[in-house]
Amino acid sequence: MARNNQSLERVRHDLQLEENLEQHKKGWMIQKIGWAILYIGLILAVAGIFGTGPVSYKTQVQNGNTIEYERFLRYEAETDMTFRLKDVTDSITLEIPQQYLQYVDVQSITPLPDRNRTINGVTTYFFHAGGTADIHCLLMAKKPGSITTTIKVNATPFTIAHQIYP
Repeated sequence: MARNNQSLERVRHDLQLEENLEQHKKGWMIQKIGWAILYIGLILAVAGIFGTGPVSYKTQVQNGNTIEYERFLRYEAETDMTFRLKDVTDSITLEIPQQYLQYVDVQSITPLPDRNRTINGVTTYFFHAGGTADIHCLLMAKKPGSITTTIKVNATPFTIAHQIYP
């Protein structure tokens, strides 16, 4: 007997059972779709779309200066933002808008800035350095949502965007 994969064998029996094979077929299709969604979600999670991973890491280079950060953050999770600067003459200024600081809290900055100030909604950190320098900022997301802002390092603007998941 040739059997078609798309059809189900109907069994004749004497029991008084209500069979709804069409309902079973729909259920199996929904189950297959559910498994596909789970696999896609797992692949996206491993890639870093929901937090730490290769898709999340972003590097920007402008005027020989580099910024490295994560685009996708988790609420109250720590992340690192690194600035790599070349050709520093005497000092470094790092300008972070208050709008950004409403979403992200600066836990620590290494090396420690010499001083900082906040004027017109921008917090500026001042460092003494020469030649090349690395500044590491440990950040914690404190509010879910999307934030896009421009951070300036020695007047070089870097536009960064974060998606913060709850």
